[in-house]
Amino acid sequence: MRLILLTGLATAVLFAQDAPEKTADSRLRSATETLHEMMNAPDKGIPQDLLNKAHCVVVIPNLLKGAFIVGGKYGKGYAVCRRGAGWSAPAAVQIEGGSFGFQIGGSSTDVIMLVMNQNGMNHLLTDKFVLGGEAAAAAGPLGRRTSAETDAQMRAEILTWSRSRGVFAGISLDGATLHADHGEDQRLYGGDVSNREILEGRVPSPPAARSFEAALRHFSNQAEAEARSDRNAPATPDADRDMARNPEPSAALSHPGGRMTLGQNEVRFATGKSDVPPGADAALNRVAKALKDHPDWRVRIEGYTDNVGSKAANQKLSLDRATAVMNWLADHGVDRSRMSAHGRGESHPIADNSTAEGRARNRRVEIVRVNIMTKTGE
Repeated sequence: MRLILLTGLATAVLFAQDAPEKTADSRLRSATETLHEMMNAPDKGIPQDLLNKAHCVVVIPNLLKGAFIVGGKYGKGYAVCRRGAGWSAPAAVQIEGGSFGFQIGGSSTDVIMLVMNQNGMNHLLTDKFVLGGEAAAAAGPLGRRTSAETDAQMRAEILTWSRSRGVFAGISLDGATLHADHGEDQRLYGGDVSNREILEGRVPSPPAARSFEAALRHFSNQAEAEARSDRNAPATPDADRDMARNPEPSAALSHPGGRMTLGQNEVRFATGKSDVPPGADAALNRVAKALKDHPDWRVRIEGYTDNVGSKAANQKLSLDRATAVMNWLADHGVDRSRMSAHGRGESHPIADNSTAEGRARNRRVEIVRVNIMTKTGE
């Protein structure tokens, strides 16, 4: 029996060691892709209302499961926790453990965990804990929404989901150990930091985490917007502004129909002016880089105005603003044939036009990714 156990454990360890090692940047990219794919799973995704209530999120791309007599799990990923209206920087974590039973073969599985309450978050702030042991864990329910009376939601501190070979499901990880990956933290942050310091918001986020954080903001904002709709409460201008503020282009435009706003915080159009304003280069450079990194993407550039002036004048001004941004992007290496400019005038304000601040927010440009099978002018 001892020989069987040692053989199984050795097999699991070797399986994990044979897995190709990833850099922090590549692992964060994998975590970002996992977040997008699992949150966008049709009908059977992670319920938005659970994400909206979660204290922390853990993403483990490519959890490896090697099995021969004794099954072994091994994976690396990142955890983030809510800090005020946003999220902490990502803290590196590692999961490992075994499940006894006769199993043959191995598989790679993406895993997302939602930490649902303060007790679960307290476990995550420690260096090491056992799922289903110190922390009550359960397979997460499927569907875009779930009832507040769901047993798992009521009792579990941590809910878990998996995706393997296109199959999306709740997963039980009882007995697996989750602990801080100090070596990965050191490589990512360039120094000796603890997961507690990172998750409590005491460590600034590294540049490599921008896309991951943008994806998380996108999906958590989507959940908050749905929660507001459920309460029949109209979104406030401030809430709309926050949802559009400082998005990462690669995340915002990751799917056809994706939209990002270049507004008061990035491209500050003066009243009655269409010239690309000073200070807009940083935001537009991010857009240009995303479009050059994804040469198959086509975008529609939409210009907007406040309600000062006539509708006809605002229509022309909005088109001029969209054209100015399109010309800037073309001058900085983006193929003009992939872009089109449209003026939307004073339609669809995102803030209150009765205040100077609201009007400034409405003087904006939005970048919309269009379906590759449609014409950009549609």
